[in-house]
Amino acid sequence: MKITKGEVSVQSFHYDVEAPTADAKTDLNINIEHPDLKDEDGQPLNEDEGKILQVVVPFEIHMADAPFKVSGLIGQVVQPIGFHGEIQDLDGKQVQQLSRSVVEYIETLTYQVTAVTLNHGVSLNFTNHAEIKPNEAVEELRKNEDKKEDK
Repeated sequence: MKITKGEVSVQSFHYDVEAPTADAKTDLNINIEHPDLKDEDGQPLNEDEGKILQVVVPFEIHMADAPFKVSGLIGQVVQPIGFHGEIQDLDGKQVQQLSRSVVEYIETLTYQVTAVTLNHGVSLNFTNHAEIKPNEAVEELRKNEDKKEDK
């Protein structure tokens, strides 16, 4: 899938000292929305090449035995070329492709901040065991579509 990507936008990124014995947590919630974006003249953006989507990833991560946790909200506007369907039509692989830049940004920021705070960078790697699941809103849309088809 070819994707035109906007700049990654960091709404918030927090690094906090955490007891290494605290519960490990890896909450990385990938949300994809179809925003109502307008151009300078107030007209809807041209979606002839594909639907314009916004990837938003709130996260909270505390790795086992790590003396820190990171959390925040990072997003990006993307346009998958040739995709004109509904968000719930995206499969796990496509969601992963659309969100990869944002996830890589979280990995990079965490590495860079820990390089300064801990004197060595800590690598996060979500690709080896990534399990992409639709968020609750997409699941609800799919259920509603299934109900309509059953009638």
